Amino acid sequence: MPNEPSSAPSRASPQRPESWQRSTHLFLAAGMALLIGILVASYMQASSGLDAMRRFAISSQHAAHLDQLHLLFLELQSATRGYALTRNPAYLDHYRETAAAIYDSLQIVEQDYQDELRPEAKELITKAHVMAARMDITIARLERGGPPDNEAFEQGTLAMNAFKRQHDSMKNEMLSRNMDNIGDSIGSFESARFTTVLLTIASLLLLVAAISQKQKKQELRDKLQEMLEAENERLEREVRHRTEELTNLATYLTEVRETEKLDLAREMHDELGALLTAAKLDADWIERSLPPDARSLIAQRMARLRQSLIGGITLKRRITNNLRPALLYDLGLIEALKALIEEFRQGEEAIEVTTELPEAEPELSEDLSLSLFRIVQEGLTNIRKYARARHVRISLRMTPGNIELSIEDDGVGFDVDSPKIARHGLAGIKHRVFTHGGKLAIHTAPGEGVRLQAVLPA
Repeated sequence: MPNEPSSAPSRASPQRPESWQRSTHLFLAAGMALLIGILVASYMQASSGLDAMRRFAISSQHAAHLDQLHLLFLELQSATRGYALTRNPAYLDHYRETAAAIYDSLQIVEQDYQDELRPEAKELITKAHVMAARMDITIARLERGGPPDNEAFEQGTLAMNAFKRQHDSMKNEMLSRNMDNIGDSIGSFESARFTTVLLTIASLLLLVAAISQKQKKQELRDKLQEMLEAENERLEREVRHRTEELTNLATYLTEVRETEKLDLAREMHDELGALLTAAKLDADWIERSLPPDARSLIAQRMARLRQSLIGGITLKRRITNNLRPALLYDLGLIEALKALIEEFRQGEEAIEVTTELPEAEPELSEDLSLSLFRIVQEGLTNIRKYARARHVRISLRMTPGNIELSIEDDGVGFDVDSPKIARHGLAGIKHRVFTHGGKLAIHTAPGEGVRLQAVLPA
């Protein structure tokens, strides 16, 4: 068939954007995973560099504590020798201050190495305690007045030299470790810098891909929006066209119905009225023409016939008035409404009606007067059938350029949104109002009555 080749591309074309969109999403997901991996690697490298810097700082602090301890021992040795040579109390005071500082410094060094007390650190701390004890013994002997002991000083010098060698060895080890820490830190930060560059490049590529994806989505969204707007415009044109057709049809049917009512009322008034009137006259003539003795025999039948003819004439008049309100065409809208309301009051159910009508007859077109009359007639019919109301209020007021009609009742009301309620009467009222370019408002709720307000240009 000739249509099959054209239908195949139309079915295949939506698959390409869908597969492209899927591949784009996969690319973005892979890019995000790579970005997260690079970010984690950069964080690990930076953390490693910071750890190396912290180790360098701790090692430098330990070295400073060792240097401080070495300087204090030199001062302690100098104060001991000065006091031994001069017996000056100032050297003794300085010795005591320095000894107290040495014990504090030893506690600090012990705390530095308490987590990992290596043999060389333990040996250094032991030598420091030994030197401090020897110097305390030397100072104690000198305070008692004893002579300086050169051998003790030589042993102190040897111990100080051994302490210095141990100190230098540990300093060199710390310096080596610090250099390693610096190298590790530099390597980690170099790797972190390289990773940061990769992270930046990956972020830029991912950003470009996201912007491209967003741009394509925006283009697709704009295209769909244009298609929707075009479709909505077409549907609105079609709805307007159909609404205009239905409005014209409803207007035509309303005019045809009024014309048919007018023709039917005229026929009933002329033909049926003439027939009923002629029949009543013939019945009266027959009754007068009969002999008195025969008249008494059929008097009851003739009276029933006369009443039936009078009832038929009354029924014809009422039907004719409903089809073609004669008062509307003869006396105007106000009198026709008064007659309609009075007829409504005299119905089977007693309903109190309050009216507010103009005293003078408004100057309205024949079509507008007929529409207002029919609206009131339909409203009263609905009240009689469905409202179960006790009070009704009808108001007709003239305003500059408009005429306002209001019909209110205190009946059961109804739900405006309920689909179960037949609204043919309301639809007719709406159509009559909208035909004249007016506005209609219906205020109601279950149990709250109905207020119908129509505003039509006069």
